[in-house]
Amino acid sequence: MHYLNNVLGIKDPIHKQKIALKAMDVVLFGPPKDYSHHMKDLVLVTLLLGALIGCWYAYRQNKNSRRHLRRMMKDMESLHKAELALDHLQKELERARLEQACVTSEKQNLERQLQQQGSDHMELHTSYSDLEVSQLKAEIEMLRAELQRAEGELQDRCWSPPVGLQQWLQLTHEIENKAYIKKKNGAEKQLQQAREACEKLRKKRSSLVGAFVSTHGKSIDDVDRSIVEARTSLNEVTQELQERVHRWKQIELLCGFNIINNSGLQYLESVLYRGTANGRGTMRGRMSSSQDDLDDETSSLYSPSAGKSNSADDDSQDTFDF
Repeated sequence: MHYLNNVLGIKDPIHKQKIALKAMDVVLFGPPKDYSHHMKDLVLVTLLLGALIGCWYAYRQNKNSRRHLRRMMKDMESLHKAELALDHLQKELERARLEQACVTSEKQNLERQLQQQGSDHMELHTSYSDLEVSQLKAEIEMLRAELQRAEGELQDRCWSPPVGLQQWLQLTHEIENKAYIKKKNGAEKQLQQAREACEKLRKKRSSLVGAFVSTHGKSIDDVDRSIVEARTSLNEVTQELQERVHRWKQIELLCGFNIINNSGLQYLESVLYRGTANGRGTMRGRMSSSQDDLDDETSSLYSPSAGKSNSADDDSQDTFDF
């Protein structure tokens, strides 16, 4: 009581009794159990859910009504456009009917005029038609010529060399190279013989008797002629080499593959004459005969120098005998 009077400040005895009664009830029976709050919460939640569902339903109905309204407006606009298009088509149809009537009347008038003109106009029309036909034929021929020229150019652009052409050209190059090497060796041999003849002549002229004999003989002219011929043959070999290299390079550019750089003569012969034994022998015979002809030509080219060297040797021998 002292606590209630002094600390809490409760002076009324009725209030004190109520507080004491409540405290005794709590001590004896525990805290009071109130079921009314759960029911209130349940009712409140139910009402809140109902309100939310109602708002959502109203929103959906409003949205659907607006969508239906927009669709109806679009349908009305499309209907209005269709009506306008129908009116436009009806006007176009009326205009087309009027034009068709005008064309029909003009056609009838023209037919009537053509029937009245007679046979003179028929002959004139036939002459005009013949002239047009001749012009069309000339144009067709011109177009045909252009087409053939274009086809020829297309075939030239699309041309590709055959499969075995590269190896045959390489074989031809190697055969020419072999003949060139032989001709070059012959020219070098001719030059060497001319040098030897010149050296022999110089040795003969170093002695007094040899100088006297050589001035009256023909050895000097022969040696000079052999030197000139050897130099000419070397120049010919050089020019032939330049021409051959230029020609084969141009062939490589036109064909689009390597010809000068190849696997060698023996390999090419073994590949190209693999399945033809008789043909290979025949070709070898022809190649040997052509090679013999080249040898004969080479020997005929170099025979004057040999004769000159022999004559120089004879002169030197005569000088020594003298």
